[in-house]
Amino acid sequence: MKLTLAFILFTTLCFAQKSQRQELLDSLNKARESDRGAFNIYIKKLKVEVIGGVFRNRETAQQGFEPINFTYNIYLPYQFDLNYVNLPAKDKLIKINTAFIVHHSKYGNYALGLGNRFSFLVLKRTYLSYQIGVVWCETVKKNTNDGINYMGFCLHHEFSLHYCLSKHFELSANAVHISNGNIFKGVKNNQDVLGLGIAYQF
Repeated sequence: MKLTLAFILFTTLCFAQKSQRQELLDSLNKARESDRGAFNIYIKKLKVEVIGGVFRNRETAQQGFEPINFTYNIYLPYQFDLNYVNLPAKDKLIKINTAFIVHHSKYGNYALGLGNRFSFLVLKRTYLSYQIGVVWCETVKKNTNDGINYMGFCLHHEFSLHYCLSKHFELSANAVHISNGNIFKGVKNNQDVLGLGIAYQF
């Protein structure tokens, strides 16, 4: 009888300790839940961005900026993003998009290519973005001061601050740069652009 009572008491204590340990683990896991992140890929509707601004040839930058240059970003219909697991699917911590790039100056000299944009949430609805791409440049009018004077591949850089007005509209301030990046050394294009943009998500 004494052995039976001792066994019951021992098992009760063991289960109680196990239950306490489980509660502690559950509590820790719940606390960590708020820090868990998830990396996802989403199918998105078409998004188009138009950036209009002033340009200069960095090689002869003493003439300053002059109008006008346009850059069009047509985003491919998917997006990678990083976000907290327990947050609603609104502002993402990081977004990665692929865009088809069309870029031209008032002279008709243009660049076409693909780029990847990395966007980082800095404030509510506000993202700081960097886009890098490879573009093919074509010179329609030679000996201009727009910085696109050679045919061939170049790097296309874009630094942006974006603010989401609504589900469909987004405003941005942008700095765009085209150069050979010391990679495509035979193509000596060197252009800077400062511009404002508006994007529409269909």
